[in-house]
Amino acid sequence: MTRTILQFLCLQFVVVSVWMCPAGWLKHGPSCYHMGPEEETWFDAMKMCQIHGSSLATVLSQEEHNFIVGLMKQLNKGNVWLGGTDWTVEGTFVWEPYGDKMNYTNFAPGEPNNLNNENCLLIDGPDHKHHQYLWDDRDCDKSESYICKQMDDVTGNLIG
Repeated sequence: MTRTILQFLCLQFVVVSVWMCPAGWLKHGPSCYHMGPEEETWFDAMKMCQIHGSSLATVLSQEEHNFIVGLMKQLNKGNVWLGGTDWTVEGTFVWEPYGDKMNYTNFAPGEPNNLNNENCLLIDGPDHKHHQYLWDDRDCDKSESYICKQMDDVTGNLIG
């Protein structure tokens, strides 16, 4: 009897852990994502994500990049801010807010180039002929669309 109750509770925990995302967020793998409805500077986009218990998205694989690009296309978004910067060491992008090393990147050819002191990371949208849906560094003060990645409620770490 005790084993059956324990199995039931474990199953409920797994179902809640696997399927729960806040309203308006999309589940993909172990993470939840939300594409902001407005354009913001990189800093304001990060604040909007933080208000909702998340951060600007980290992209850890080609598969995750493809998922985000799919959302960009589905929602007809242009450029989309990601959570990377190279403020600390020019040309060395890390995931903010903790400075995590990037083990996967998808920069367009010739990027990042720091043209006019560009320190924030985005995915170029469909208007960029040679950079369509590839990563680019950009002036953090430009207003662009953005995508948040939900935090794990249990550990406080980014899911994924």
